[in-house]
Amino acid sequence: MSQPLAKKTLVPVAILMTAFVTLCFVMLYGYIRSLVYDAAEERTSCMSKTLVRSTSYDMLKGDHMALSHLVSNMGENPDIEHLRIFDKQGTVKFACDSEEIGMTLDLESESCNLCHNEAVVLEPSTDERIRYFDNPSGQEVLGMTVPIQNQEGCVTAQCHPGAEEIALLGTVDVGMSTEGLQNSLGRILKMLVGVWFLVVVLAIGLLSVVIQRNVLLPVNRLIEYAKQVDNGVVDDDRQPDDCYEFRYLASLIRRLGIHLRDAKKK
Repeated sequence: MSQPLAKKTLVPVAILMTAFVTLCFVMLYGYIRSLVYDAAEERTSCMSKTLVRSTSYDMLKGDHMALSHLVSNMGENPDIEHLRIFDKQGTVKFACDSEEIGMTLDLESESCNLCHNEAVVLEPSTDERIRYFDNPSGQEVLGMTVPIQNQEGCVTAQCHPGAEEIALLGTVDVGMSTEGLQNSLGRILKMLVGVWFLVVVLAIGLLSVVIQRNVLLPVNRLIEYAKQVDNGVVDDDRQPDDCYEFRYLASLIRRLGIHLRDAKKK
């Protein structure tokens, strides 16, 4: 059984338009998400490098008390999951959580396995190492480690005596909770879903009006005119006046009707 022209025309158009708009919004959300995470990584990188620069003077002076206060104060930021400085051997020297001080990290831990892993190929053009992992409560954490390079003046009696040949003196490890990012992305997603719904409804509605006005209504008028000619009313030259194609079809139907009438008379 054949389907009405309106259903065969409007339904595929609605489906294709919905799919196209959905694809565009999925790509837009993915782009926004990447921008948000890039901004978070840049912020964490700036914080890590700022900590490395801020601690250099205290390290040269051997002022561990000032360094400990600096790490503790920075670690009080609400988004910081952990903040620690550990030496070449992986022993935590300073941390915002005092219970971590003196602890030696396992090479398989999330702070170490990114660098100490033969299966991972690291880019030599960057110092910081970025990773994402879940904390014990299941919340995603953005982790970043920045090496503390051996600089001029570090090899002193108060700082790192006998470390002339060592390029890496330690590492700053920062962990930032992504809960704020997730909440922001959730609000953005809700807004995009609302805009998606409005765009889909508006686009399908406008296309339906255009198709109805320019295609379906002229076709219906042409069908009515063909029925009129089929009933023998061919002297009435009032034809559908929509566009060239429909006028041509109406003229052709009228001529065929006249030929059939003349053939019946003979």
